[in-house]
Amino acid sequence: MCGIVGIVNLRSPQANVKSLVSMSDSIIRRGPDDEGYMLFNQRSFAYHGDKSLRKEDKHIKDSYDEKFEVGFGFRQLKIIDLSHKSHQPMSDSSGKYWLIFNGEIYNYQEIKAELINDGVTFRSDSDTEVVLKSYIKWGEKALDKFNGMFAFSILDRVKNQLFFARDRMGIKPLYYHHSPTNFVFGSTIKSIVDSGLYKAEIDWEGLAQNFRFSIAQRPHTSFKNIVALPAGHYMKLSLDTKEVHISKYWDIPFGTQQLDMSEQEAGDKLEQALISSVNLRLQADVEVGTFMSGGIDSTLISALAVKSHPSLKAFTLGFEDFEEYNEVQQAEDTAKMYDFNHIVHFAKASSILQRIETAVVAYEEPYHHLPANLLIAEMAKNNGAKVVLSGLGGDELFAGYDVYSRLALWRKLQKTSKLTSLLPSLHVKIDKAKQLSSYQTVGEFYAHSYSTFNDGELMKLFGRTSINNNKLLTDMYVESESNFTDDLEAMSFYNLKSYIGNHHLRTIDQFTMHESIEGRVPFLDHNVIETAFKIPSKHKLKNKVQKHILRQVAKKYIAPSCLSMDKKGLRLPLEHWISNELRGFVQDQIHALKSRQIFNSTEIDRIIKEQKEVKIWQLVSTELWMQKFID
Repeated sequence: MCGIVGIVNLRSPQANVKSLVSMSDSIIRRGPDDEGYMLFNQRSFAYHGDKSLRKEDKHIKDSYDEKFEVGFGFRQLKIIDLSHKSHQPMSDSSGKYWLIFNGEIYNYQEIKAELINDGVTFRSDSDTEVVLKSYIKWGEKALDKFNGMFAFSILDRVKNQLFFARDRMGIKPLYYHHSPTNFVFGSTIKSIVDSGLYKAEIDWEGLAQNFRFSIAQRPHTSFKNIVALPAGHYMKLSLDTKEVHISKYWDIPFGTQQLDMSEQEAGDKLEQALISSVNLRLQADVEVGTFMSGGIDSTLISALAVKSHPSLKAFTLGFEDFEEYNEVQQAEDTAKMYDFNHIVHFAKASSILQRIETAVVAYEEPYHHLPANLLIAEMAKNNGAKVVLSGLGGDELFAGYDVYSRLALWRKLQKTSKLTSLLPSLHVKIDKAKQLSSYQTVGEFYAHSYSTFNDGELMKLFGRTSINNNKLLTDMYVESESNFTDDLEAMSFYNLKSYIGNHHLRTIDQFTMHESIEGRVPFLDHNVIETAFKIPSKHKLKNKVQKHILRQVAKKYIAPSCLSMDKKGLRLPLEHWISNELRGFVQDQIHALKSRQIFNSTEIDRIIKEQKEVKIWQLVSTELWMQKFID
């Protein structure tokens, strides 16, 4: 687990080495254990830095006058193969291929055995070398073999190109800025800003998406001319023509439901897929733990993990000052069933208030809430874990949100022309019914259900006559919704693409890596996802019970209290804080935002009077984001 950065000088004037080092310094929290560089200009040379385990001929800071066509920078958090042999940038013995790699390949031993059988030799025990040798052997087809989370770049001197790839779900980030003179890329947006080769500006389309969905929909960001390589894609940059080509190698496999699959078969297949995924993600040469909230998803993952990893550390976060948010008792009930090293930490929720600036910089874009992930990541680090398993993905794969139960109501409202006669039995107000019935696709219904602001509000706030994000997700992610088996499958697809792929995975990555620990997500193993999409929807939402099939698996492993508990999630009391501890702070930031005169002040005042905390905090975080990045 690491951070990667790079610069490709496309034409004069060339960027200098100092820009590359500045980028590397900005991601040191992602990789505090090792540091390395490579410069290519007809020939390739490796350099070391202050944190390097292996010392090359020259220190990178003694090379500021060097000219280069391609420069790589790398910071490592050592998880697998703790020796200096896994040092990056890594080259093959010929020096024709150089790799910088962020992530983990969980099935690397299996791939390595296949390569050895074909006569390939290895000099390390790392998955990094497996990635490099796999690319040399199979090119982009190697991606089909990888089970893991990754973002990497390879300088291929044989084809005179740079090859980039990102894992299927986009667990590991990769951003880039492409100008006429430079191609600048990195694991974080901040690393690109810190290069000095890019001046941060607002991308108004990306910011409007951010306000609507809590994050710009990738590949968009809130920064003008900074984009993300989409999940499940690879990219080639020709050093001859300077052209960029992007291709998809995997997508979420909708339309694959096996409608005759029995509930028993579905449960068996899901259970085996989860056991395999969890066991793969326990591989590490450092201590592994789990987040165990007390909810179904993370507690099931923890229970499966401890069966093959006795005395596993399981971390549960509780709040002293807001007990209604706690799931500690449920977590303790399951912990008593196994040989856990169960660590419970009661924090003051208000301790996050001293970390607001940290949260804004780590998240890199405006966000309508404060993230509790920062507290639990800090807790894991303070207790010696360098790898933590998360339960992220269970709700999205198995219809765990109330919105899935509302799909049938939406279809009824959409299909009837006699709303007034139908409303009393459905307990829906006429205005809301008319609004719901106007949405023609699941993508539009999803956009409505997951919006902080609607398009009408955004047009007033942004002072623009046309903002249309209702159809955005459908236009971006599918050719036709007719290819979905049913509405529930479509909703799950959009949940994974938008809510997981753009928001939740970003949050997990940013805040675990801020504390120099690695977050792993067993539910998002592509084999688990493919299994889940084969399971008929009737087994996921049954008799109005959400996550039915997952509950059937979970009840074998976790305490009954976890299954019967109302859904809480990892939340913070933002509404209370805005009216109390943060009241003056919020007023100051809103005043500063209004003074910029980039938003409609009258609409800002209306939003404040509306007293919806997520909308207010969206404005506050936008001002803080502009202070830290745009100003």
